[in-house]
Amino acid sequence: MNKISRILQVAFAAPLLFPLASFAQDGEVILPLYHNKAMQQAAIHSAQNSFKAASTDTLKLPFFDDFSTNSVWPDANLWSDSSAFVNFNFPMNPPTVGVATFDGLDKEGNPYNNSNVNAIGLCDNLTSKAIDLFADDNGLPYNVSDSLFMTFYYQRKGLGDNPEAADSLVLQFLDPSTQTWNSVWKVVGATSGDTSFTRVRVSINDPAYRQNGFKFRFRNYGSLTGMLDLWHVDYVFLNKFLPPDYENIRDFAFVYQGYSLLNNYSSVPWKHFAALPAAQQQGFVKSTADLTLRNNNETNPFPIKVAGTSYDQYGTATAIVGGGGLNSIQIPLNSNLAPPATINLNTFFTDPTTGDEATFTEVYELGQTSGGIVDDFPENDTLTYKQHFHNYYAFDDGSAELGYGVVGIGAQIAYKFEILQPDTLRAVQFYWAQLGLSVTNQLFKLAVWSGSSSGPGGGPVYQKFNQTPNNVDSINGFYTYLTDPIALSAGTWFFGFIQNNSVILNLGLDVNTPAVPSRKFINTTGSWVNSQLPGMWMIRPIVSSTPIDVGISEPIDGSQISIFPIPASTQLHIQTDFDNPDEFYVELLDIAGRSLIEQQGANSVLDTHDISSGIYFVRIVHSLSGNSYSRKVVISGN
Repeated sequence: MNKISRILQVAFAAPLLFPLASFAQDGEVILPLYHNKAMQQAAIHSAQNSFKAASTDTLKLPFFDDFSTNSVWPDANLWSDSSAFVNFNFPMNPPTVGVATFDGLDKEGNPYNNSNVNAIGLCDNLTSKAIDLFADDNGLPYNVSDSLFMTFYYQRKGLGDNPEAADSLVLQFLDPSTQTWNSVWKVVGATSGDTSFTRVRVSINDPAYRQNGFKFRFRNYGSLTGMLDLWHVDYVFLNKFLPPDYENIRDFAFVYQGYSLLNNYSSVPWKHFAALPAAQQQGFVKSTADLTLRNNNETNPFPIKVAGTSYDQYGTATAIVGGGGLNSIQIPLNSNLAPPATINLNTFFTDPTTGDEATFTEVYELGQTSGGIVDDFPENDTLTYKQHFHNYYAFDDGSAELGYGVVGIGAQIAYKFEILQPDTLRAVQFYWAQLGLSVTNQLFKLAVWSGSSSGPGGGPVYQKFNQTPNNVDSINGFYTYLTDPIALSAGTWFFGFIQNNSVILNLGLDVNTPAVPSRKFINTTGSWVNSQLPGMWMIRPIVSSTPIDVGISEPIDGSQISIFPIPASTQLHIQTDFDNPDEFYVELLDIAGRSLIEQQGANSVLDTHDISSGIYFVRIVHSLSGNSYSRKVVISGN
């Protein structure tokens, strides 16, 4: 479909150069992303941003991938190209955590075509390595009567942009003898997206494909100009199946990545949380963990259990799912279930941390009630989530799926937060999405309002003029706007902006977090109303009793930092010449930006025993200013 036909034109505004906008009351707009920061940063920092498969690197059956690995690209052990985007954020109700997403962005997260907003055509490819369909792992040829099948799931749209009737997802098989690709399955877009995944089974009976060197590939056709016309593929399985159990799969899995353990917030300042009476602390913690499990079995399943453990930053373990685990969960076949995994409310209360932050790592694991291996695919049986308490308040999960804006000269947005303890505002962070044409020359006023639960009261109590939407050169990066010190009493406060012009400023929108309209206020007509669009805005106020050290450069001076050995095997040492190293924390990130290790203090030794070989990043962050420094590291030998 020619998406430019949906360009918006609104009163008091020039035509907006963004297709696919959704309009709601009073000029709210949601827009798809036109760049992928995770893939951009992985491509910039990784020296191995494309896969090179040897011609003799041939796989044997079974072939399986559910994209549950921590990488923005498909597993190089299975796939020979990398333009599809592996992620946990864009699908709805996937068979397992993680999917491969097909859109109009290349392997580096940029549009295939930046010169023509109407450009459509072939977009992403996901191509398997060569597979031997002639003989099995023992060298025995397959019989003509053997049933070779490929099964997979797909979904239109999910939490992204919907593919229309002219867009398609195609599966092709390679004839090794002629090196000819043939289309064997196709699905087209629809008027609306899917809320669930559809399962497909394709038989491989043609002798032309039953050879050594067989390959298959998925490819999508659609807009070439951004993260548009999304398709999600999951649970790709190719094997010899025995009738009548053509899909004799034995697998239980987690469906989503972890979520905050806090009611309402994804993070609050540690000082504020720790100062609350025990009863109020318990009120902030969810009564049950947000876990979703799926039974992908094709035969009668056995009961399973869920065990959960919380580790503070000193390694002290506490059972988070009480009683040593939730036992005897029976999940219907091919179904999802949210088990009542009750949280141990004492999880956070024994940490002796002082200062502005604390981190707790929550690890959930599936197991058999009778012991033993849960299933044939253990990769999706463990879920890890880090609950951060820094010096800011947040509702979002740190990942933007869409962009948000309001239209109108002087349009305002105000985000409601309940400040738990009296403190001083030092900065406000905004996540700005990259949507087509740059808006970094557009001016706005950062604004703070007092008020009540019904909305801001009167005009702003503070404004910082002539600010611009700045993108940060990091994965899922927030830009920090320093403010004058503003005394905040405990209670309701609002943080947001007042734009000078009618141009959409592209605020990041986290649609994985359910919308709470009573927290989101907009004013485009002279009065405040609640936003009715999905998701939560990506705005974070930073508080501290002491001034932020503006003497620290942006970025942090890398010449003061030593990281060794490179490559690392069992330990990674970080040493700095900082005057106050305790004001920093250190993270080890994978190439998708997910935090694997976090330790307080700039001078740290990271234990990398359990980290797989590959390319990672060490990030050193100043807790008060939010300024950071990142460096690529290599871990090998594990």
